[in-house]
Amino acid sequence: MVAAGLIPALIGGPIFALFMVALGVAAYREYLSLAAGVGSDSTSSAFTIGAVVLAAMGLAPLVSSDATLVIGLVFAATVLPLVAHFSSAREEGGMVRWSLVSAGMIYIGIPVYAAVALRSLPSNAMPHDLARIAQVLSLGWEPAPRGLAWALTVILATWVGDSAAYLTGRAFGRTKLAPSLSPGKTIEGAIGGLAGSVMVSIGTFLGFGIGPWWAGALAGLIIGAMGQVGDLAESFLKRQAGVKDSGAVIPGHGGILDRIDALLFAFPAGLIVASGFARLQG
Repeated sequence: MVAAGLIPALIGGPIFALFMVALGVAAYREYLSLAAGVGSDSTSSAFTIGAVVLAAMGLAPLVSSDATLVIGLVFAATVLPLVAHFSSAREEGGMVRWSLVSAGMIYIGIPVYAAVALRSLPSNAMPHDLARIAQVLSLGWEPAPRGLAWALTVILATWVGDSAAYLTGRAFGRTKLAPSLSPGKTIEGAIGGLAGSVMVSIGTFLGFGIGPWWAGALAGLIIGAMGQVGDLAESFLKRQAGVKDSGAVIPGHGGILDRIDALLFAFPAGLIVASGFARLQG
């Protein structure tokens, strides 16, 4: 699974964008199943509209990173489902169905956009080895080594942080973090996870030449914290729907949404941190 996720990120460009769109569409289907679990059955048109919006969000950063485009995509995620529900104006629960369908597009769509936008960040002075790797793997597309460095930082900090939280929680966990959402998570595990994210981020900042170690520590802390919030957020959705997993695509591990829940919050956080860091450097 790690290799399957890293290879598209290493290649970047349309390959990574299409990979994120595929993940987003699969996760959105699972999200609609969760929404149905709280008494809001969605029509096939909801999935179709969502798939189109998610595809647009994933491919948009390859064309432009203008804020107006992002606003337009969020506007579409709000208005299109609303128009689709006009026919159920006199049916009970129509407003709830629209709200859940639209919220799902934004909940998953913004991270898909952020992931591709982060990987596509314009290049600047980066270590020669990373630039060379990005150039070789880009398949003729803009290699964007800076975007590669940041994307790897987010992915590795999130995955290592998740593993560190699990191992630390198993070994030292005593105090429950959020028992109503995820009884197995502990405060000790969360601290261990943050420590893992910080260490990985420091390593990528120094190894990839992104910036000084203290900036890597701060970025890892933010990315790791938001990844943990993303994990808890999906647990909230599953508790509301009364299910253990969002799906059964991956035997023993649940659905796609279960695998990318932390990244759904980590990628937007990473894009914001990267943009802010670029402004400070500029």
